[in-house]
Amino acid sequence: MSIGDRFREIREKLGVNQSELARAIDANPSIISDIERGEKEPSKKIISSLITKYKVNSNWLLTGEGSMFITLSKNEIASTDHHIPLLRQKVSCGPGQSWDDETNIDRYVNVFDLVPRLKTGKIFAVPVTGSSMLGAGIKNGDIVLFTADKNQDTHDGIYVFSLDGDVYCKRLEFDALTQQIKVFSVRVADLEKAELAMSFKADDSTLSDRLQIFGRVFGWLHPEAWE
Repeated sequence: MSIGDRFREIREKLGVNQSELARAIDANPSIISDIERGEKEPSKKIISSLITKYKVNSNWLLTGEGSMFITLSKNEIASTDHHIPLLRQKVSCGPGQSWDDETNIDRYVNVFDLVPRLKTGKIFAVPVTGSSMLGAGIKNGDIVLFTADKNQDTHDGIYVFSLDGDVYCKRLEFDALTQQIKVFSVRVADLEKAELAMSFKADDSTLSDRLQIFGRVFGWLHPEAWE
């Protein structure tokens, strides 16, 4: 089944004719006709409009896999407005093919499927200052994203936490052998050269009042890259 066949199947499922579908997604009726006959590939605009307007499953539209429509529970915040094109083109953008061509789109993916934890709504972002985590790739002025699930397991990694009222973004290591929580600054990429900033006994009765772990960092953004 071609993408044109799937366009026709969607339209018939919706119970509209080509003119009505074209009007709904702001397209020319002749374009819809050409798509259904296999004479023209749908543009990114048409695909995006169809996905947004009717909550069509982009993966089904482009590949025939999965269900025709997206169904979301009332507790999920994902929507079809968060789909981005996944390109067939290799990263090298080899000769002979424009990376932005509609025919180069393999399928559309939902950012909430790429990062499932976004669906929980327990994601927060904070700006960071300083260069103590430069070796991990976090620069001064970056925005770090962390999961604020209170039931998350604690493994070695970068965390946002408060200590004695001050908030930090640093690497925490949980040493089961010595029963210590170690705090590291990572100024170089080699973790073996990370600087031990401080350490605590995990069984210290005063630690729960001094230390509060807000969440584990799973990504960060460089705002200057958007300018």
